Formats: sequence, structure tokens, C-alpha cells
Amino acid sequence: MQRAPLIALLLAVLATTGQGRAQASLTAALTLHDPITGAPTTADDGKPVRLRVQLTDPVTGLPPRGVDLLGWVRGVAADNPGCERAAQNYRATRRTPLGSVDLNGILLATYNSDASLSVVDPKLNFYSSNLVAAHRLDGAPTSVATSARQMRAYVGYPNDGIILAASLTGPDRHVLAEGLPGVTSLVTARTGDLWAGDRAGQVMRLSPDGTLRETRRLGVDAVTLTRPRDPETDSIAAYTPAGAAFLLDGATGRDILNTTFSSPVADLSIVGDTGLLAVLRDAPQAEMRYADAPDAPLTIPLGKTFARIETGPDARIALAYTPGDSIVALIDLALGRVVQSVELADASVSEVTFTDNAAFILSHDGGFLGAIDLATVALGKAAVLRKIDLGAKTERPEGTDGLLVPLFPSPQVIAVEPRFQTGWLVGELASTVEMPPMDSIRLRGGIPQSLQVIDRSFQEVETGVFETVWAFDAGARELILTTFAGQLSTCVPFHVRGFVEQHALTPVRLVREGAQVPVAGEPFDLVFQVTGPDDRPLPVPGLHLMVPSMLSGTMVEATATADAAGLLRARLTLPHEGPFVVQPRDLPQGLALRSALILKARSEKETP
Repeated sequence: MQRAPLIALLLAVLATTGQGRAQASLTAALTLHDPITGAPTTADDGKPVRLRVQLTDPVTGLPPRGVDLLGWVRGVAADNPGCERAAQNYRATRRTPLGSVDLNGILLATYNSDASLSVVDPKLNFYSSNLVAAHRLDGAPTSVATSARQMRAYVGYPNDGIILAASLTGPDRHVLAEGLPGVTSLVTARTGDLWAGDRAGQVMRLSPDGTLRETRRLGVDAVTLTRPRDPETDSIAAYTPAGAAFLLDGATGRDILNTTFSSPVADLSIVGDTGLLAVLRDAPQAEMRYADAPDAPLTIPLGKTFARIETGPDARIALAYTPGDSIVALIDLALGRVVQSVELADASVSEVTFTDNAAFILSHDGGFLGAIDLATVALGKAAVLRKIDLGAKTERPEGTDGLLVPLFPSPQVIAVEPRFQTGWLVGELASTVEMPPMDSIRLRGGIPQSLQVIDRSFQEVETGVFETVWAFDAGARELILTTFAGQLSTCVPFHVRGFVEQHALTPVRLVREGAQVPVAGEPFDLVFQVTGPDDRPLPVPGLHLMVPSMLSGTMVEATATADAAGLLRARLTLPHEGPFVVQPRDLPQGLALRSALILKARSEKETP
């Protein structure tokens, strides 16, 4: 009788072990795709490529559900630990080996005051540099948007009428679109499409390759585009100062709401996925409109005019404020009224934002970040502002947005201090102490004016299919894949082509025939062949040769022609003793010199 519980426990353990083994039997298939067109491709040295991983349960043949895929890339080496050990180490430490590319987590792109763009990897914060890409732009743009789908930044120039695409993985950049009537605003959709507003009242939708997909007329003056801070939301809103506005699904282009506000609009925010909330320029009120009743506005008295409005992710609370002012109004959207207000003492508001459970107010000249627990926001209660010291009071940046950014879905924000090129990481539950937060990120590359967060983790684009984009060095690589729960631990090899492979070049070398030692100042007949990787001679009709000295600046030029036997012959005179390098100037297309030929001239008095 006493054995029964023990047997039951043993059976339970065996069942659990069998279940774990079944979970660990997921298989992974990797394909490489062009980040712009999506077409299958090869990986090239330093060029971004989309990694597409398809997971399958071999028992059912179906893709698994509810899997969070983790991955990183390492070079193939004989002393690499096994895949299971490497995956286990990552799950335990959340760190990848030195020299690998960690595809988990975020990147930070900052536009700087000197018209430069910097891309920072926070995981490299304690290294000598955490920059992974940087661009020097041609003048100050009006708008910068980023796309994790293509790993690019888009930069709009109103006077030139162009949109520039800059890689977040390296130095590549090019003009994506030109001839536009002045770009004033840019936002991206999760699908990779780019939406642009211009100063002629138009909204344009462009494909990642720059193709104009559609154009919409909103008015006759400059268009501002906006989208929620939560990257999982596809809603995009556009409005003009005159009050014309629309809300659409950025992924499909489907119209959700078209409306015109009762008076000029100072700023606008999206409410959930079906509404718009605007603060009016000439009236101390906000106006809210919903898709089911676009012509029936809800007017919210504010008591004063405000220049900015920000809505929380749950569409329950909104904050109205003016940069440089000290008052923030907290609006309960369900009640349609202001329920609390905050007035900063000896400080002004720079920017506000939300996480899921808190609202944050950044004050540079006050030297603090204020946090408000959204659960405490209610009519009849006083606002409770918890101050987090940022270490120093600095001058409030003029005309900048994007210095206070939420890290959805993490309950954190980044508060940027431009003067010290630092981004402070602050959580919803940060304590009030007279010292800066413990975690920060060095924002190298310039004085930040705005910051954007890019998630380069694997994203599930359909059930069991995950994608991300990055660039890798040439050579044999391995993609290490695992999950938080350990259902998968595998290595998937792939190859990154180097320069020679990209250009379909055959490495060759010059092999000399004979052992005659040239005498300085005397004519010398050089006989040689061009051989390939297998040391077989290749037919080359002739070559122009450069023969520079390795000791002086002297260089001799000669012409080599092939004889009947296919040997290349050239007559040249080396001007002085010492080593010379024989280098062809015009190898046939498809050939690349792997190693040069060395000649050592002797003096007349020297015996061979």
C-alpha cells in the first residue's frame, strides 16, 4: 500500500519527462530573403538579409503555437560548444558569446543636433563602443521614421522633395523617392510600407522599394502623421492645422474615420483603434470623435489651451500639456472631462508618455521624471506625482519630441538627457530617491534630438514562421535557436558570401616559369602563367603589368603576351637591386589576384 504513492509519483515524473522530450523535438528550417522585395536570396558580407525561420512539430507536421523564438548568430569554429549547451547557456545568462550577433532585444536610433543618425545596441553598453551604424545626413530633415521590417530609417526633406532610406545595419543609404511636393511627416507600418505627408495636403503610401502605391488628398496645407507609441498597433492618423483628419489601418490602408474638427487643431492623438482626440488651437478644449459617429464630437473643457495631447494605450486616460509650461491636465476619456491636474513647481514640462500602468512627465529644467500610477487617476482624488531624480537640471530642448519613449511591452521608459548623451531607463515602480536611476544607456554619436526604438527580435509573421533582418560578416555562420521554455535547441548553418563570391570572381595567382635571377639595369625576360584555385593554368592572351619596387618609389611597366604554348612573356628592366612586385592591371573579367609575384634583382657584381 505504501508503494502506490511512490509508483504514482514515478509515473508522473516519466510522463513529464516524455512531454519535455516531445516539446524539445521542434524542427527549424531557415531561408534567406531580400528585406525589400521578400524574394529568396543569398547573404552577402555587410548587407542586410531577412532570416525566415519556420518551426514544425514533427509529430503532427503542424507549426507550433505560442512560441517565443530566441536566436543569435555565431561564426562556425571547431571549438564552439554544442547547440544544446549554447542554447542552455543563453537561457541561463541571457548573454551571447563575444563576437556573436545577438538577435534578441532592441536597438536605439537617435537623430542628433548635427544632422547625424546613430544606431546604438544597448547590450554593448559596457564595451568601448555601442554604435552599430551611423550616418551623416545632408542637412536637417523635418521627419525621421524607422522600420524594423526592413531595418531602415527614412528621412524626409521638405525643400528637396526627397525621402532618403538609411540602413540601420551599416553605412548604406540612398534616395528612396524624389520629386515630392515637400515631405513634412513620415510614419511606417509593421508591413514595411511608408506613409508620408506633404505640405500640399497630400498623404502618400509608398512600398519599401519606393513605389508610390496611393495618394490621398486631406486638405491644402501641411499634413502631420502620427501613430501610437505601441509598436503592435497598426493605426495611423493624419491631420492638417485647419482640422481635416482621418484614421486608417496602416497595414491594409483601410479607412476607419474621416472627419473635420470644429476649429484649427494644435495636436492630435489616436484613441484605441476607432477614435481621434484633438486639442484645439484657438479654444481651451479638446474634441473627440469616433468612427461610429464622426459628425458627433464630444467636447471636453480644459480650462486653458494646450499644445500637445497624448493618449494612454488602454484609451482610458489622456494627458494635455504644452512644452515649456508647468501644467498637465489628466483627462478621463470615459467621463469626457478633466479629472486631475498637475502643476510642476519651479519646472516645466518637456514631454509626456505612457506605459500600460503609468503616465510619465519629463522635466529637463526640473531635473526629474514624474510618474503617475494610472490606477490612482480618478475624479475627486488629488494627483500623486512620484518624482525620479535624473541627476542634474538642464536646459529644456526647444522644438524636439521623442526624448521620452516607452519600451512596450516592458513596463519601462527611456528618458533622454541630450546634454549628457544619456538615456535613463526608468520602470513603472521606480522609487523616489535623490539619485539618478541605476540603469542608463550611452547615446554615442551626437547630441540627441529624438530617439526611436527598433525591435530586432524574431517576429512571428504567421503561425510558426518568424522573421528578422540583420547584416553579417562573410564566412560560414550558424543561427542558434531556442525558446524561453526550452522547446527548441538547434543550430542552422548558412553562408555569407564575401567580395570574391559576390562578384563571381575566381582567385588566381601568377606562377613564374624558370629560375633566372634578374640583374639590375639589364633586360630580363619574365615568363609566367596565370593559375586558378586548382593550380591549373588559365588561358590569358595578354596582360599589362605594373612592377613597383618594394624599397623605393620606382615602378616599371611592361606588356606580357601569350606564346604558342600559352605562356605569358614580358621583357622588362629592373632599375636597381632589391625586391619588385609583379601586378597585372587588367586581369580578365571574373578573375581576382590572390597573391602577387615577387622578383628580386641582383647587382651586376653579385654572382647568381
